[in-house]
Amino acid sequence: MSRIVLITGAGGGIGAITAAQFARAGDTVVVSDINADAASAVAQALCEAADDPERAIALPADVADRDSVEALFDNIRERFGRLDCAFNNAGVGGGGTPLLETDDSVWDACVSINLNGTYNCLKQEVALMVEAGGGAIVNNCSILGVNGGANAAYTATKHGIAGLTKSVAVAYSGQGVRCNAVCPGLIDAGLGAKTVQAGGAKAEAFIKLHPIGRPGTGEEVAQAVRWLCSPEASFTTGDLLMVDGGYSAR
Repeated sequence: MSRIVLITGAGGGIGAITAAQFARAGDTVVVSDINADAASAVAQALCEAADDPERAIALPADVADRDSVEALFDNIRERFGRLDCAFNNAGVGGGGTPLLETDDSVWDACVSINLNGTYNCLKQEVALMVEAGGGAIVNNCSILGVNGGANAAYTATKHGIAGLTKSVAVAYSGQGVRCNAVCPGLIDAGLGAKTVQAGGAKAEAFIKLHPIGRPGTGEEVAQAVRWLCSPEASFTTGDLLMVDGGYSAR
C-alpha cells in the first residue's frame, strides 16, 4: 500500500527534491508550500513523471498560520484518513547577522516560520499519526541547531527545532510515532544554494569547514530523510542526523 507523505516547503529546493524521491519510490506525496503555484507545479511534475495522476497532490499552506495548518490537516484527514510520513522542511534564513545587527522583523520571521511553523505542523502530525497507529516525522534542522553560529535568529530557532524533535520522540515513540531531524551543512539546494552558486571567498571559506571538501547535494539530504522514514530506521528516534560532510566532527 502506498504511503501518504507530507512535505512542507516543497515548492522548490530540498523539499521538491525530497518529494521527487518519495514519489519515485511509489509513495503518494502531499506537496505543501506557501506558494500555491510552486506547489502545484511540483505536484504536476511528479504525477507526469510517474504517469499517475494521484501520485502527488498540492495542498498549499502557511506553516506560520495555525488556521492554515489546521485546514491543511483537515484536508489530509478527509482525503486519506491517515499520514504515514512527514518532512517539516519549510523555513527561512536569518540574514547571517549576529544579535546586535539582527532586525526585529528577521527575528520574528524566523520564530514564526522556523520554530512556530514546525510546532504547528508537529501538533497536527502527531495527533493524526497516533490516531492512525503510528508514523515517522523528520524535521529539517541544521548544523546550527547543534553547533553555535553568529546568525542569531536562525541559530536560536534551529536549536528550538532540535529540542522539539527530542521532546516529541520521548513523548510519543511509545505510541508508534518516531521523530528525528536532519541537520544539513552547506547544501547546493534550498537556503544554501545562493552561497554555493555565488562562489568566491565566502563560499570557499564555508566549504573548508566541511572536511569532505565540498557542499552537499539536495539529493543527499533527501536520501537521509527517506531513510529516517523507512522501516530500516525503525529503532531510530530522537536523533539529529548530521548531513554535513563532517562539519560537526571537527
